[in-house]
Amino acid sequence: MQIGSLLQTAQGIVLFIIIIGILVIVHELGHYLAARRFGVEAPEFGIGFPPRLLTFWKTNGFLEIQNRKIVIPKKFVLPDGVRSGAWVTYKTETQDGKEVLTALAPIDAESHNLPGASQIQLLDRGTEFTLNAIPLGGFVRMNEDDSSTAPNAFVSKAAWQRAIILVAGVTMNFILAFLVFVVLPMMVPQMVLAAGTKVVRVQTNSPAATAGLAAGDVIVSVGGVDINGSRQKMSAQLAEHCGAPIALGIERANPHGGVENFETQVTPRPADDPPCIIGVSIAQDVGAKIARVAPGSLAEKIGLRPGDALVSVGDFNVVPQDTLVNILQDENALAAHITDHYKVNTTVIVRFIRDGETAQVKLTIPTGMSRQEATLGLGLHFELGPAIQEASQQMYTALMSVPRAFRDMFANLARGNSSGVMGPVGITQVVVEGAPAGGLPFILTLIGVLSLNLAIFNLLPIPGLDGGRLIFVLAEMAMRGRKLDARREGYIHLAGFVFLLMLIFVISYFDVARVLSGKSPFEP
Repeated sequence: MQIGSLLQTAQGIVLFIIIIGILVIVHELGHYLAARRFGVEAPEFGIGFPPRLLTFWKTNGFLEIQNRKIVIPKKFVLPDGVRSGAWVTYKTETQDGKEVLTALAPIDAESHNLPGASQIQLLDRGTEFTLNAIPLGGFVRMNEDDSSTAPNAFVSKAAWQRAIILVAGVTMNFILAFLVFVVLPMMVPQMVLAAGTKVVRVQTNSPAATAGLAAGDVIVSVGGVDINGSRQKMSAQLAEHCGAPIALGIERANPHGGVENFETQVTPRPADDPPCIIGVSIAQDVGAKIARVAPGSLAEKIGLRPGDALVSVGDFNVVPQDTLVNILQDENALAAHITDHYKVNTTVIVRFIRDGETAQVKLTIPTGMSRQEATLGLGLHFELGPAIQEASQQMYTALMSVPRAFRDMFANLARGNSSGVMGPVGITQVVVEGAPAGGLPFILTLIGVLSLNLAIFNLLPIPGLDGGRLIFVLAEMAMRGRKLDARREGYIHLAGFVFLLMLIFVISYFDVARVLSGKSPFEP
């Protein structure tokens, strides 16, 4: 491996750690703020997992004695064994109008009748913000001792308060994802995908391989029916002829730069999974979603409208050729291309996506267009209001796709295939390969997607996750305060944690196999 490649990999790993750190800090900050709002003691907010490297900040604590609230300074070291209910002697002084602790010593319970002895009614040690050695997570250490009777212990709070504390982390991740999805459409064009009928890979021993199909072929008809580049129409025609020979019309580029058309027979196999497929991977058209179309513009005259997605104008593609990561060009790049390349009246094909399918129209570009006119009246950047609507739609679509995503993941794993999702190794590979070309928009997109996925995953009712713990709290509320035995609940959460570790191990196995094979996560 060359030095440049090693450096890029190292930078990608560091960037991955930073991204994970942001997601974890946001998540744990939700738990922390909610816990403090309801008066739960939180002695430590940790970035990374122990062992501890350093404490970079600490808040003041406080204790209540004789119904007085006394500030514990940041640098004051409490003696061991001091807790709520303990008997102590103490000294204070007034600073800036507040009573501040200057000395404190625990005493035996038998000595509580001595002069100056007082009982701590409530103790809050403040919060230490720590940096720890294992940079793949974080935590908020709350007063969660199940035997604790202190009023600021997590278990002492009402069930509804504990429920809010548990969901506060995923709520913060949802908020972060939403903010990212609002900002992105205002920064860069938004990607829209439509599956076409261009073959990018043919599976060995498949019906397509037997019929002689090859990567680069375009399926233009099925059984004599013109499918107009629609994968949906192609799939429907194949399903109608499942198990029987059917003619495919193929368009194939020849070595001389031309195109040749021919037909071949193929038999979709009913037993395949999914059934009635022929064993090809199909390319997807990528378009930039149109936010605005200026009235009276060339774009309006050819029928383009907001919500469509621009794929190409002549030889201008919104996705530059030979790029690993789909970084979309905007209307300014389109205008520069038109003014630089079309000096005389030129008729070109405009390809766009509408309602999930690719369509095309002809456009005549007149001579001498200004840079402003050469945008064709298209706006590919969203303003705030539409950006909020776009973000809301993305969040809704992602949430609605969760059941199918998990069904597909476990179905793939049951067949011994890649789950279709990525673990830490896979995400690191995505960062290493995508960040150099994608820049800040790519990084923000990744933060938004991962934050949303982290929120959804943590909310699942799996023991060991926030959602699993929430189920127990909701059950307690339903049973009017009756709790499951704390030890049994602990064992259940431990079992869930072991299951999650096993799942991550399996997913990571396929991630490592992809890395070792030299395959990119951006390949179809």
